[in-house]
Amino acid sequence: MSSRAAPTSGCQQQSVIKSACPYCGVGCGVQINPHPRSGASTVLPEVTGDAGHPANQGALCVKGSALKESLTIPNRLLYPRILGRESNWASATTLIAERLKQTLAEHGPESVAMYVSGQLLTEDYYVANKLMKGFVGSANLDTNSRLCMSSAVAAHSRAFGEDLVPVHYDDIEKAGLIVIVGANTAWTHPVLFRRIQQAREANPSLKLVVIDPRRTLTAQQADLHLPIANDGDVLLFNGLLRFLMDHQALDDVFIAQHCQGFEALRSIIRREAYGLKRCAVALGLSRTDLQTFFHWFRETPQTLTLFCQGINQSANGTDKANAIINCHLATGRIGQPGAGPFSLTGQPNAMGGREVGGLANQLAVHRGFDAESVAAVGEFWQAPNMATQPGLKAVDLFEAMHAGKIKFIWIMATNPVVSMPDSARIAAALSRCDFVVVSDISPDADTAAFADVLLPAAGWGEKEGMVTNSERMISRQRAFLPPPGQACADWQALCEVAQRMGYPGFDFPSAADVFREHAALSGINRGTPLLFDLSALADLSDADYAHWQPQRWPLGQTSHLFRDGVFPTDDGRARFMAVSAETFVGQTAEPHGSDGRLPVWWLNTGRQRDQWHTMTRTGHIARLAESEPEPTVYMHPHAAQQLELDEGQLIRLSAVDVQPATALSGQAPQSGQTLLAKLGLDDGLSPGQLFMSMHWAGRFGFDSRVNGLVPADADPVSGQPALKSASVAIAPEPVGSYGLWLGDQPPPFATEYLSFQTTEAVGLWRFTTRRPLSKQAWADTAQTPQAARTLMLDGMCPAPNSWAGLIQQGSTLGAVCLVSQQPLTADAMALAALFGQDFSISAFLALMLRGQAPSKLVCSCFRVTDRQIIKAIEEDGINTLGGLQAQLKCGTNCGSCLAEVRTVLVANQTPDVQEKQRIESDAKAEVRVAQSLPSVQGVQG
Repeated sequence: MSSRAAPTSGCQQQSVIKSACPYCGVGCGVQINPHPRSGASTVLPEVTGDAGHPANQGALCVKGSALKESLTIPNRLLYPRILGRESNWASATTLIAERLKQTLAEHGPESVAMYVSGQLLTEDYYVANKLMKGFVGSANLDTNSRLCMSSAVAAHSRAFGEDLVPVHYDDIEKAGLIVIVGANTAWTHPVLFRRIQQAREANPSLKLVVIDPRRTLTAQQADLHLPIANDGDVLLFNGLLRFLMDHQALDDVFIAQHCQGFEALRSIIRREAYGLKRCAVALGLSRTDLQTFFHWFRETPQTLTLFCQGINQSANGTDKANAIINCHLATGRIGQPGAGPFSLTGQPNAMGGREVGGLANQLAVHRGFDAESVAAVGEFWQAPNMATQPGLKAVDLFEAMHAGKIKFIWIMATNPVVSMPDSARIAAALSRCDFVVVSDISPDADTAAFADVLLPAAGWGEKEGMVTNSERMISRQRAFLPPPGQACADWQALCEVAQRMGYPGFDFPSAADVFREHAALSGINRGTPLLFDLSALADLSDADYAHWQPQRWPLGQTSHLFRDGVFPTDDGRARFMAVSAETFVGQTAEPHGSDGRLPVWWLNTGRQRDQWHTMTRTGHIARLAESEPEPTVYMHPHAAQQLELDEGQLIRLSAVDVQPATALSGQAPQSGQTLLAKLGLDDGLSPGQLFMSMHWAGRFGFDSRVNGLVPADADPVSGQPALKSASVAIAPEPVGSYGLWLGDQPPPFATEYLSFQTTEAVGLWRFTTRRPLSKQAWADTAQTPQAARTLMLDGMCPAPNSWAGLIQQGSTLGAVCLVSQQPLTADAMALAALFGQDFSISAFLALMLRGQAPSKLVCSCFRVTDRQIIKAIEEDGINTLGGLQAQLKCGTNCGSCLAEVRTVLVANQTPDVQEKQRIESDAKAEVRVAQSLPSVQGVQG
């Protein structure tokens, strides 16, 4: 059908194509050279940063730098599949349309749902939204952005009257104080954090405060780190507001002229709980540190507050975000350069999805479900069956599916079996659903296993469309590769099904036509207080669409939103929200008991620097797999010592019920779910806190999905799950053997724990077995090719009963199995380097006998290890950060590793150099203390 015509690009014939990175919400620009350099051995295009893009000015993080490798996904979905069998588009879309018609006829519109993604382009989002809310007649269209920033959306809407981010990236250079709350920005938004680093280098008086329960790499680089107790953010910012009120630091004129609701908030802030002394005790902070932060905020008009998942992913995330916004409104620090609350989005087009209406509680173009909006959108779409009320948000949507109320779902570009809380229940819900459609680039995504119909989607570099980043900058993603097989853009697949349903208005010839209609629809906001209006682009020509340059909306406006103090509410005034922390009790520093029976730990989850979401697009890239090579749960070293646990030991985590159900679904938090992970040590954690990354799934993490332990508790306003506040019990898991298996296929024997890491030359599996794995058992199960030689070697590790089995095929190594009764410390990457070349048993023996612990990757961009840094210090005499950067390049790209580089440098410097730098550091600390002294005098607790 015409809707699935091959994508075209006005830049296809240029030597360089400009596009946008498909990862985080920074929205970096990239350049693609579709023709390999002369003499290059690869046909893949070169991908570099776009120096002309305002978001990144040419910089890329390690994931962006690896976009070239991301184009070679090992098992790409090429053709539609029906019940697991390869089919064609006509059959697949006919079946989808038939089952959709049947579901609507038998169960009505509320039995149908879509669950989509911030990975979609604006055009994809628009067609999905139009189909569901205008023609199917249900608002049960939600997105994985619900898991990322829906609390920020709700907070913006409550305070400003519209979901608006009032800050620009260039405010970073204009700020005097930057406060980062609940975000490890150095890892999750590295290019943006590099900009903060550069601003501090250019302006030494610029201060950085990081508020985070963990001492992350971001916190390590701060002037002040406040490791507050879990979910203490409302208390902290209400305490800040109380301090500002007590010290006459509020902007009374701004409050009187431009805001409403301050008196209700003031009555809360006056309570004793928000006094400095009480706040410090409850938050687990020193009074001096808390006072210093309050003083810096009071004395710095140009204050930026950046917040992310530590705020949003909470059972009171909306209140947390509003507590931050309250402080900015009360001081008038909004709508001006260098100041404002700044919600960082996690995905490349989460903002574009919000503009379209891609959340269940939104209709379209920043409109809700009031009668006027429903009528206006319905008239524009000429829609026969408009949704008239909000749909089910993600947690409730899957719970309704589990209860048998959702009969049909179409899932696009997301993996809810891994990313949703209580993931075992999500899998059960999908198993119960009558008809499941999944659009993805890979058949290996965990959710794809539940699909009745699996559709091949075009990926990055194969499709065209717009994306909007965290600062409202609209950029183009451009196609530079043909979609493989029969893969196509998601908007095209949606249109084909809509046409088979007989719905008019879905015969878009191109992505440009979809965008023009989206822009035209936003014109219904003209003459209203709402600011989102792209209607000037309704007549955008194909050429102008093809050559689009990044622009921030409101189009043509260079000044900040709210510069005039007018907000998009009925009366033009912002709203203070009277948020309270009265129920906050703090997080105990040590593991605590659940009714005196179980030691309970607080499990925090989050991202790693080098991986993306559930690893479908990044897990196969060798250089991105090195920084965290297997599922790992991190614990403070002192806590591990008290429990007599060793690094690398296998640990079982179990979900624990510690409080009554708070989930919107009404279900009690799931208990009985467990997972296995290796133990890592992190002295940045509090003794009662654990941390595990959310990426591990599929063929990389198998059953070690951390969200299986997270209950489906959600914010009552935004519906965003509290993914960072699980309660778990931990215990060492009995292990017969720890092992490494290197080869082309997985281990041929049964394992209890298994994980996979990609390397350049060979697959690498880490495993454990419940019973000791004997050499004979390995020999019996190892599939030795003909003409291959098997070698068995004892004592290859310091631990007792260790051995190695090798399979040699001709002159090369075919497989290695290394086994020990204790956690292995062998250098797995050094072993992997023995593959793909002539094999020497002496080289293997030398590697094993050397017994060298594996090096730690510090700089992912240039693959610099701690061992290389130590060598440069000890053998080359380098004793400065600049010297290391000049020789090894570590920290010169995205800068996310600079704190780690400094740590290795300081730990390995000679005593005289350490003493000199200690004196310099003490002098700087004295200056900071002197700057905070005025706040010490006359402060009331």
